[in-house]
Amino acid sequence: MSGVISVIKDRQDYNNLIQACEISKKILRVVVSQVKEGNTPFEINELTKSLCKQYNCKPAFFGVKGPKGPFPGYLCISTNDEVLHGVPLSKREFKSGDVVKVDFGLYAYGMYTDHCVNVIVGDVSEQVKKLVEISKLCIEKGIENAISGGWTGDISNAMETVCKLSKVDFVKTFCGHGIGKKLHMDPEVLTYGERGTGTKLIEGMVLTIENQITSGSADLYLDKDGWTLKTKDGSLAFMTEHMIIIRKKQAEVLTRI
Repeated sequence: MSGVISVIKDRQDYNNLIQACEISKKILRVVVSQVKEGNTPFEINELTKSLCKQYNCKPAFFGVKGPKGPFPGYLCISTNDEVLHGVPLSKREFKSGDVVKVDFGLYAYGMYTDHCVNVIVGDVSEQVKKLVEISKLCIEKGIENAISGGWTGDISNAMETVCKLSKVDFVKTFCGHGIGKKLHMDPEVLTYGERGTGTKLIEGMVLTIENQITSGSADLYLDKDGWTLKTKDGSLAFMTEHMIIIRKKQAEVLTRI
């Protein structure tokens, strides 16, 4: 992380953040609509590239440094057992039954965005539909506990509780974070933890809340591309992520589409 906590301190910063998030939502809506049978991650990446040019914004993930060079995509596309950071250059067509995580962020008006949704392609089982809902519920419960005067651990514990009650495994090695004038800022928002621990939440703090759950084990391995994380047992993965601003009574959610 950056060592700097992102807090909105004035109206101009707030307006800039809102404008950046509005563009980000518009782009993600279009992108999600094209994740369907017959299309490919490569085509989705090209569409995202075009949309970023149309809206005069910079893709947040493109060029981020990694162990095997900079990230080559304009967004992350992770399909089925791919959990996160999927490189969107595959020309494998989406097919019915696929679970696709679409993770997108941009830089505009001096602010970064970062959010992710699950997209199901065609027909899927009731179990898969249930897991998509659990993924959403984890984040919604986290958001409910994101209140000024509380702690990041309150958010983390809420997400962990949903997973345990739902009897699903979840990834512990990746987490939410502060965001704003940089893509990754403090504090970390873990996917597990105890209430009353972590970093104290203050009004105006900007966070991403995310988690990844799996239909089997959440043990991961890194693909040979140096970016994509996959489940070791080949089980399906699901990921939801939202940006919020901490407020006194209820968090302000910035990235619903």
